Amino acid sequence: MTGGASGIGRATAILAACSGAHVVAGDLNEQALADLEHHARDNGLPIRTVRLDVTAAESVAEFLAVGEEPLAGVACSAGIAPDVPAFDMTLEMWNHVIAVNLTGTFLVAQAAARAMVEHGRGGSIVTVASAMGTTGAVNLAHYSASKGGIMALTKSLAREFGPHQIRVNSVSPGGINTPLYQGRMSEQKVRENIARMPLGRLGEPEDVAKCIGFLLSDLSLWITGQTINVNGGSLMSS
Repeated sequence: MTGGASGIGRATAILAACSGAHVVAGDLNEQALADLEHHARDNGLPIRTVRLDVTAAESVAEFLAVGEEPLAGVACSAGIAPDVPAFDMTLEMWNHVIAVNLTGTFLVAQAAARAMVEHGRGGSIVTVASAMGTTGAVNLAHYSASKGGIMALTKSLAREFGPHQIRVNSVSPGGINTPLYQGRMSEQKVRENIARMPLGRLGEPEDVAKCIGFLLSDLSLWITGQTINVNGGSLMSS
């Protein structure tokens, strides 16, 4: 699990561990990793934590080498979304978000697929896109582009990896109650967004984690190349 120490990544790591999987959670945030490690230890969950920079191939290789079992599934949740108007966005700002969100997803998926081919048992890779990859968003041109790219990347990898029985799918969250979401808008804006949602609430990280868990499991053996919207119907009301 990349981005595994907070938000959707943390919720997915905990759900998978509670379901019996041996989980390795990677993240750059060392304090968040320590908090997850304490939670896992206190609750007897098989979660190992490791510092991970998804933009560095060497770090990705070290992360994937931590697990003791043959790699069965990987979820790519690492991502950043700094608000910057397009007029003010520097090339450095653009490249940094693309590197973390899109290139990082590719590096992890590529390395994971190589490991799965090596052990010959197939597997599942789940990427994390965003509703903004479909609708776009003000002040998030780099983020929206990276998430739209993840949807296209998912389809391409599903085609290439399919002959090896490796499934590649994506979840596309919208309006999830995470620090990333809450930190970029006012309480009033959050309330306005909720009012437009058919289900009348923000999603919780666990709502997305359950979909990721389904795609990682054998329950989805005949599903690949898909992007599943997990947004309480908000994309319909955009």
